[in-house]
Amino acid sequence: MRDVKMTNEESEKVHVVLQHVRKHLSRIQHDMNNPLSIISGNVQLLQELSTVLNVAKDFDAPLTDVEAAVEQLSGITDELLVLRNYLAQLDED
Repeated sequence: MRDVKMTNEESEKVHVVLQHVRKHLSRIQHDMNNPLSIISGNVQLLQELSTVLNVAKDFDAPLTDVEAAVEQLSGITDELLVLRNYLAQLDED
């Protein structure tokens, strides 16, 4: 990769932009994880209730689908953290 020369002013602007992007990525990740945790907890409760009420066969497939969607979204939020950490490394260079 070739070296790019920036003025101090340009470098400071890049630094500020990276800080803002990292902050927003952290907020988005946090804001997504909270409802995902609630959904996951409620799915577990519904699974237990459906077993106790002997109706699990009617609810297993939809609840499994919701669990899979929560896991998929959790993976996406993990990717946001990876991106944020990558940007932090760039900002240190």
